[in-house]
Order: sequence, then structure tokens, then C-alpha cells
Amino acid sequence: MAICMSLMERDYPKLDLADKPLITKQIRAGFLFLSGVLSEPPEDFWDIPADFVAYQREIEAVARGAGFFIPDYETKQQNWRNAMLNLKGVLDKYGIPFPATPEVGITGEEIREVDMADIIPVF
Repeated sequence: MAICMSLMERDYPKLDLADKPLITKQIRAGFLFLSGVLSEPPEDFWDIPADFVAYQREIEAVARGAGFFIPDYETKQQNWRNAMLNLKGVLDKYGIPFPATPEVGITGEEIREVDMADIIPVF
């Protein structure tokens, strides 16, 4: 994360104003992509079975009970919220609109249309 933040600090002051909306869309896409790994996959984005999240939570509870440190749902959501707010602080510094992230209670610019050809997958 520190590398990404350093690159943003280096490059964002030189950005063309026309690139700012694309960064906002990229941040939203990154959140959606990574939610499947770091939290829970948003059902309206990922094509998952209806019972996937319920089983994921059950499996994680069993793993926690066995002694593995797997954060509970609330902790994962708070971690996501904190990470997104840290990123928002950097974007705000350079006048880049932050995307609405209602999954973790953050308001911002609504992203409605995204051309996936413009989005760089984050994994």
C-alpha cells in the first residue's frame, strides 16, 4: 500500500483534469473487485450463487473457532471503510472525486456507467 500511496503522491499533482473521472471509476472498480477477496463479494457485481455469502460466513466462523484469525464481518467492513477513507484523503488533496461506497457507508460520486475496457483489473 505504501508503494501505491507514494506513486499517487508523485503522479497525481501532474494529472490532466480529464483523467480525474477515470480515476474515480477505477477506485470504485478496485473496491468491487477486491471486496470478493477482502470482505464479501457484492452480489450485484459478482455472479455468485444466492447462498454463497451465508456459506462463506459459516465457513469463516468454523475457521475462527479452530483458532485461525479471520476477522468477523463487522471487522472486515470497518477495515474496508478505514482503507477507503485513507485513500479518500489522498484523492481529496488532489481534487479527485471519491466514488460513493455505500457498502461501507461512504458517500461520494455515484458511478453509473463504466466501460470495462477502461478499467485496469487490480488482480
